[in-house]
Amino acid sequence: MHRQFSMANKLPAIVLSACLVFGLLSWTVLSTHAAGASKKSLQEKGELTIAQLVELVRAPLFNSDIISIQVALQKVTEDPAIISAAVEDVDGQLVAQSKKNPVEKVVAVRFSGEIVFQDTLAGKVRLTINSQIIEQRYSPVVTNWLLLWALFSAACTYATYRFAGQLSRRLRLLTRRLPGGSETIADEIVALETRIQPLLAKGDTEELPETSYYCSLVTATIKNRQRLDTQLNRQNMTLLLEKIDYCTLRTLELYGGKRIEGGNGCINFYIRSTQHSKQHLLVCLMAVYSLQQLLKQLSEQSGIDLEIVWTLCSDNLPAAPLFQYHEGLDQLKGQAAMLAAQLEEGTIGMQSREYDIEQLSSIARFLPFSEDCYLLQGFPEGRQLLLEKQIQHLASICF
Repeated sequence: MHRQFSMANKLPAIVLSACLVFGLLSWTVLSTHAAGASKKSLQEKGELTIAQLVELVRAPLFNSDIISIQVALQKVTEDPAIISAAVEDVDGQLVAQSKKNPVEKVVAVRFSGEIVFQDTLAGKVRLTINSQIIEQRYSPVVTNWLLLWALFSAACTYATYRFAGQLSRRLRLLTRRLPGGSETIADEIVALETRIQPLLAKGDTEELPETSYYCSLVTATIKNRQRLDTQLNRQNMTLLLEKIDYCTLRTLELYGGKRIEGGNGCINFYIRSTQHSKQHLLVCLMAVYSLQQLLKQLSEQSGIDLEIVWTLCSDNLPAAPLFQYHEGLDQLKGQAAMLAAQLEEGTIGMQSREYDIEQLSSIARFLPFSEDCYLLQGFPEGRQLLLEKQIQHLASICF
C-alpha cells in the first residue's frame, strides 16, 4: 500500500515543488538569455570602438603626430568598461598607449584592428575591455526575477498551506459525523471515501450504461385539442384522455416503448435500441400504426373527431451523463413539433438521416415529403395482415 499523507501537508508540498521546478527552469532560460545578450553587447562595443579608434588615429599615425594619437587613446579609455588602448606600427612597435588600473574585478577581453592607409597596412589598434562591467548591466534582471520568484513562491505556498489546513479540518469533521469504523487514515479523501462507501447503495431504477442509445421518439399531436375543450365538458374530456392513455399503454406493452411527458395536446413515447437499424424503425412504425388505428376506432365509437398527426424522429443519444440524455429527448420533441406543424391530419411522418427512401422500401412504402423526411403509405401484404391481427387483439383489450 502506498504511504498516505494529509492534504494539509500534501497540497503545500505539491505547490512548493511546482514553484521550485518553475523557478529552476525560468532561471536557466533567463540566465542563458542574459549571458547571450551581454556577450553580444560586448562584441558590438569592441568592434564599434575599434572602428572609431582606427578612424581617429589613421591620419595622426601617417603624420607621426604622437600627441594626437595619445589624446585619442586617453579619450577612449575614459569609458569605464575600457581598460587600455594602444597603437602599434607596422613592425609591432608600440607607438602610444593609454591604460588605467580598475579597482573592481576585471575579466579582460581583447580586441584588435588594422590601420590601413591607401590599401597599405600602417599599424594596429589594440583594445582591452572589462567584460564584467557589461555583464553587470544584465545581472540585475536575473536578480530581480529571482527575488520576485521567491516572494511569489512563498506567498503561493503559504496561501495553499492555509487553504489546505481549512479543507483538511472540514473533511475530517465531515468524516467523523459519518457512521463507520474508528480507523485513522491520514489522507482525508480516502478516509471520507471509506466511510461513505457503505452508504452508496445501488438504486432500484434502471441504470444507464456508459454507451449511447439510438432513440426514436413518437409524438401524436392532437391538432383539434382546443376545439375539443370547448365541445366537451370536463368529465367527458377527462374520460376521453383516460381512454387514449389506456390505448397508448397497452400498445407500448406490446412493442416495448416507454411513455414520457408530452406537451398540451401531445402524446410522447420512445422506443430505443443500442444501434440504428431498419428493424428498429420497422418496430417503431408498427407501434405508431397500431396506435393510430386504435385511436381511430376510439374516435368512431365515441363519436368524437380526433385530428391527430403522427411523427417519428430518431437520433443517437448519449446514455451518460443523464442530463445530456434528457436534453437529446427535448431536441427530438422540438423536431417533432416542427414536423407536425407541416403535416396534415391522419398522416405519419418519419425523419431518417441514416436511410433514404429506397433503403426504407424494404420495410414499408413511403412518399418523400422533405429532406430526410418521408410519409408512411403502408406495409407489405404479409406484414399488414400481421398488424391487423395485433390491432384486433389490442382493440379487444382496450374496448
